[in-house]
Amino acid sequence: MRSLFSRLCLLAAMLSGLPHAWALDPAVSLFDYHHDTWRRQDGAPVSITAMAQTSDGWLWIGTEQGLYRFDGLRFERYRSPTGQLLLSPRISALTATAGGDLLVGHINGGVNLIRQGEIVPLPAWSAAQVDTVYDLIADNDGSVWICTRSGLIHYAKGAWQTINASWGLPRQTVQEGTLDQYGQVWVRLSNEWYKLDREARRFHPTGHAGEDNAFYAPDGAMWRRKGQLIVRVPNGQPGPVQPREESRRYRIAQAHHLFDADGNLWLFGPPNGIARIRKQDLPHSDSFDPSQLPAERIAQGWQLSNPRVTGMLEDREGNLWAMTPSGLERFRNQRIRTIALPDNVTVPTLAADGQGRIWVGGVNLDQLWDVAGAAAPALREGERRLAVAGRDGAILSASARGIEIRRDGRLTTLPMPPACPGARSEQVNRLMQDRDALWASLRDCGLFRYRDGAWRGAASLGIAPQERVMTAAPDGAMWFGHRNGSLQHYQDGRLTDYAPAAAASLGALQLIDAQAEVVISGAEGTAVLRHGRFERLRAADPDVLNNLAGLVILPNGDRWLHTGLGLAHVRAADWNASVGDPRRPLRMELLDAADGYPGAPMLVAPVANGALDDSGKLWFASTEGIGVLDTTRMYRNPLPPALQITALSVDNRPYAPTPGLLLPQKPMRLDIGFAALSLTMPERMQVWYKLEGVDRDWQLAGTRRGASYSHLGPGSYRFTVKAANADGVWNEQGATLRFAIQPSFTQTAWFYLLCAGAALAAAYGLYLMRMRQLVRRLNAVLAARLLERERIARALHDSLLQSVQALVLRFSAVSQRLPADSAARAQLDALLAEADGVIVEGRNAVMGLRLASVHGGDLATAFTRLVERMQAEHRLAIALQVRGVRRRLDPLAWEEVYHIGAEALLNACRHASASRVLLALDYGAQELTLTVSDNGKGLADEVLRQGGKDGHWGLVGMRERAAALNGVLTLTPAVPRGLQVTARIPAGRAYDRDSRPGWGRRLRGWWQRRRG
Repeated sequence: MRSLFSRLCLLAAMLSGLPHAWALDPAVSLFDYHHDTWRRQDGAPVSITAMAQTSDGWLWIGTEQGLYRFDGLRFERYRSPTGQLLLSPRISALTATAGGDLLVGHINGGVNLIRQGEIVPLPAWSAAQVDTVYDLIADNDGSVWICTRSGLIHYAKGAWQTINASWGLPRQTVQEGTLDQYGQVWVRLSNEWYKLDREARRFHPTGHAGEDNAFYAPDGAMWRRKGQLIVRVPNGQPGPVQPREESRRYRIAQAHHLFDADGNLWLFGPPNGIARIRKQDLPHSDSFDPSQLPAERIAQGWQLSNPRVTGMLEDREGNLWAMTPSGLERFRNQRIRTIALPDNVTVPTLAADGQGRIWVGGVNLDQLWDVAGAAAPALREGERRLAVAGRDGAILSASARGIEIRRDGRLTTLPMPPACPGARSEQVNRLMQDRDALWASLRDCGLFRYRDGAWRGAASLGIAPQERVMTAAPDGAMWFGHRNGSLQHYQDGRLTDYAPAAAASLGALQLIDAQAEVVISGAEGTAVLRHGRFERLRAADPDVLNNLAGLVILPNGDRWLHTGLGLAHVRAADWNASVGDPRRPLRMELLDAADGYPGAPMLVAPVANGALDDSGKLWFASTEGIGVLDTTRMYRNPLPPALQITALSVDNRPYAPTPGLLLPQKPMRLDIGFAALSLTMPERMQVWYKLEGVDRDWQLAGTRRGASYSHLGPGSYRFTVKAANADGVWNEQGATLRFAIQPSFTQTAWFYLLCAGAALAAAYGLYLMRMRQLVRRLNAVLAARLLERERIARALHDSLLQSVQALVLRFSAVSQRLPADSAARAQLDALLAEADGVIVEGRNAVMGLRLASVHGGDLATAFTRLVERMQAEHRLAIALQVRGVRRRLDPLAWEEVYHIGAEALLNACRHASASRVLLALDYGAQELTLTVSDNGKGLADEVLRQGGKDGHWGLVGMRERAAALNGVLTLTPAVPRGLQVTARIPAGRAYDRDSRPGWGRRLRGWWQRRRG
């Protein structure tokens, strides 16, 4: 078997080159971390005994009821894709290897190896006797050291070996083992630690008794617990200490203590809960008592799923996980931390002075609170403190004594406006200071201006007294906003009104900001002053720009908008782009409750809600306290999410999602499961998928981790998943699964060809049926024509010709009475001879009308009579040849073919100057062929090319008769001289319906012609 860890060194180098995720910030209180808890009701497993994270991003959880894995959103009980079973559902130990495999130890004994989601059989397992597994050590050479109740077992290259006295190790229970960064194997038996000498293949006692629970600091030092103390263990290696392997943080959970990536020490049980000692509070010594050091502790039942914590693990993204018998805990950095207000203090407001110190006001505060540098002041009922930034770093407030201006440690107090009888501090709603005056708005009294030692009502300046919001611009001007959406601009005694139409669509105004551009915001959106008019800003989520509570501009030009949905970060370039073109949506990054935003913005007092201190921290007031965001430390996760195709099923039948999978035909439903693995805010990930050939565009999965398709057709498919973590870091490679669906017979090309053939056959059958209908109609018409012709022929023969013959006989009688040598008799005899010719021609015409009936439809007999008559009339040698089985012709075809032959024979006798003529009639299975050839003078080449002579219609009529029967007439020179006329008529048009040859005979005839 291939080594389990043959690529350890390479992978360690790769891991060390990965971008470093944020560890938990030691400057932040333990209570300011974002803490999530999953219990049974949240889908979490219970009775957790072990944890490990594999390099693909899965968090594996071992319990006494089975093995689970977690992607940050859902817990999934492990099931082998091929149906293999673990040795036991009772898990005691988990260890991830550098190669990405997972080693699973069982309480009931035995070890499983899971590689790429599948259980890998271990050779010679039946020969191994592995008792209850307490710990697993993945060695650098690919072997595994198994700490069991009955001793140490070594598995290497398919062989199992019990480590006994020949290795220098007593056959006792091995409770614990570890592999340090130097490749040294350490194991603990009872109260003693042993270290492996690889060259001698022996374990030697180290003399460190009474120590347990080995764990490593980031600098590589091994520490153990010894009673109440934590002691450093010498590594026994010369030279400087090598740092801890990064992957050690997540490949196995620590049993009692843990150093996180920043060097903070985490302690858990006994007695209960979790404690953290910050790195800066740890002594620089080889041993210390953690109980004597300052620590923050979470130990209450309402704070954890269970106060008894049994293990901790720091994942590769820097999140800290704790396991308890009742569930799972996660601690991660959150960007916003919260400072609680003193009890009974409400409606907080805040502002930054010229030194960057943050001052907080609120209801019931006796004084402004220097929140970063002093304890909260005393409370006073009925007091209302506003904290507003004035000019030149001043802080404005109001008290029972009057309006207070705090600047550079000096406090100046101005009296309340005398025009407002009984004015008190709680009546002051808004304060603002322009270049040379102070403005105060008092409930029920209106707006006043203080200048040159006196208060003056704003109404005397033309300013509407009931303003809603106001702000001072850097140029000394004042802006006032009113409930109806109108605005007023006041500077140097000049007042400019902005009609309500300019901003009425924003609703009642909540904010005016004039630090750079003039920005106004109301219940229905936000607008910016541009070219003398206010134009609305747009965003992908329109609600984010409703009722802005504050706007803070960083030194680099970035904006932080205090919105109703949280804090929105807008980069300077994006802000300028949208202000320059308001039709362009404003791009932003929104921080909400998942980032620690407390409650909702404080909108009761319409003053600017947001301030920046001297260290780059953003402060704001909310319904649940004071929020603080360090804009210089955003805890961005640089690790892209790992992607996997985890499952595939067709009609609820599972298949292993392997490349090139061939799925059964006609699936009703196809389900594909996938995983996007980022354990830091997985709910914020962007996960997209696409099935090529089905999905036109990428589909957003949201928090779903699966896709379903129905009634997919046969063919090859490619399913692709791509994702970005919560900070927009994309997995560029993605995950892809190629599969194919087999076609059923009705989906193959053969089936379509058969259908096309059947359709053609049906169309041909309909065509034949239609042709037969037309032929029957034509035959009926022809029969009627023939009957009419016979009637006409009988009438001509029985009446007209007989009458003419009678007249000829009478004229002949008259002629006999005239003298034989008279001129009259000679003329009369000549006329009688012409009359005989007319009678003959008339008789011939009558015979032509009745030829078909005379000869009974037998074309050969008719041509025989014609040849005999032509021989007698023209004294030529005319031969007749008949080939094939004689068939009865269709009446119409009989007439047309007969006239073609008669015309061709007459032309040969009259015009060809031939001495021999041949008429051949061939009754073929495919066609009827009529050939007339002579040895006469033939036709000129020009006539052959043109197919006839101008003014002569014999050949034209013959062609028309042949075309009427879907046939063809050809003229070719005869050999050695003469002319050959050939007419070919298809059997379907030539023969009577009952005389047509069958398909078999037609095919044989066609084949014979092909061979000939």
